[in-house]
Amino acid sequence: MYSGSLISSVSNTRRDWNLISFNVNSLNTLLTSKYTIPISDELWKNRHYIQQTRSCNHCHTKKYKTITDEEGNMSKEYYEARTEVPTKDIKIFDERLDYVVSILMKSKTRKAWVCPQCIETNLITETPRTNKEYQSNATFGVIYEKPKYSLSVRASYDRLCMLWLTCFLREIDMGLMAFQKEYFEQHQSGMKEDIKPISHEI
Repeated sequence: MYSGSLISSVSNTRRDWNLISFNVNSLNTLLTSKYTIPISDELWKNRHYIQQTRSCNHCHTKKYKTITDEEGNMSKEYYEARTEVPTKDIKIFDERLDYVVSILMKSKTRKAWVCPQCIETNLITETPRTNKEYQSNATFGVIYEKPKYSLSVRASYDRLCMLWLTCFLREIDMGLMAFQKEYFEQHQSGMKEDIKPISHEI
């Protein structure tokens, strides 16, 4: 589906990234307004946001992951996992220990937090922080702005732009799959007949 101009521009050892950007953006607009990939540094940052969490040892949350088969059909697979609570929503406090435990631990208190979902107490030592990254398995549904050329990135500019192009084309591919899926679902009733060969007889 990629244009010859885009392929030729990328294949050239002296890549014109302005021309490549024009070609890939033109390709993006073909997806129609519903599936066009938004280009935004801010949206990309939000979609790519990494948040620190702690997992509750007492309750679970129902989650799902989206699975895409070879034909582009998407389905949800549900599972349960320990409840993840963002560290910004956790209030750490000193839990007082009884006399015997305080002697054994050589401390009168220990750090703990209460899960906002089940209201159970978790110990900090038993719930280490982990990074939760908000992203899909393959795409984010958005792409960041093409890297800007400057003297500080002169040596790595081509590599940075190639990474941007790779991410952009992957997003476009996913958008195209969604577009095709909806198109065939809407028009499949009129596409059931076999395609007849073209007759050249006069």
